[in-house]
Amino acid sequence: MSGGPLSSFSKQGILLLSILHYGVGISLFNKAVGDSVELPSGLEREGIKSMEWKYKKMVIAEFDGNISLPRSQFKGRLEMNDSNFRLTIQELSLQDSGEFLVSAASNKGGQIPTKTIHLQVHEPISKVVIQKEITLLANQSCSVWLLCNVSVGSKLSYTWERGNETYRDDEQIHFSLSPADGDISVTCTASNSVSEKSASATVKCSNDTTTPEYDTWMKWYRIYIVVPVGVAVLLILTVAVAVYYCRGCFNMAALTDDTRMKDVSMHCRYYVLIFQPLHKFLVNKL
Repeated sequence: MSGGPLSSFSKQGILLLSILHYGVGISLFNKAVGDSVELPSGLEREGIKSMEWKYKKMVIAEFDGNISLPRSQFKGRLEMNDSNFRLTIQELSLQDSGEFLVSAASNKGGQIPTKTIHLQVHEPISKVVIQKEITLLANQSCSVWLLCNVSVGSKLSYTWERGNETYRDDEQIHFSLSPADGDISVTCTASNSVSEKSASATVKCSNDTTTPEYDTWMKWYRIYIVVPVGVAVLLILTVAVAVYYCRGCFNMAALTDDTRMKDVSMHCRYYVLIFQPLHKFLVNKL
């Protein structure tokens, strides 16, 4: 089976590593679509002359004696606390992900170091389905392919459980079974920073296994890719053979009128009739 044993990292440990990745003094917030978030400024109104929040270099909230919320993509969803300048954003969307900067000046005229906050909004996982393909091999064992199909497709982690074995970080797994193994229960758990869902399936190998138990990504690949390509190649070869075989027919047809079509040999007549709209062009090119 592909993949490796699941490590002992907790979600808190992974989050800590993510924060360290951005650097000391830089905060990371992970939220789901539709959630609200409160971003801390690290400031208190006392002693602050002015301050501003920027999102992607655009001022979205500021204080200069009074609070102001300039027009932005957050219109109607944004609030700033007038005592600690915490910024609250409601009804988050994927487009709200990005970098927020807090800058301020003190009453004493000094500039307070800028604080950086990263907000990442994720689509919650709503559905997980295991797609499987089981193929009987010549040695009477079975090749098993399993795919963990998730409703969202970015920044996901996968965990597979088969019996007492646990594997992670692979969207699909492959292993072999024999009829003697019987029914094997497999579970896939998909997770991101804001949600987690699982799905289970039972697989087995039997002597009459000749096709996948369910329509899988491999079957759709054959239908939508292999079949059209094969038809196109066959059509091209048919036209090529017809053109080569009947180049004489086209030349003959070019020298005859409708009253002399009976003089054209029977096997050429059908080709001429079929390709009549194209014969002048083909004659010029051959």
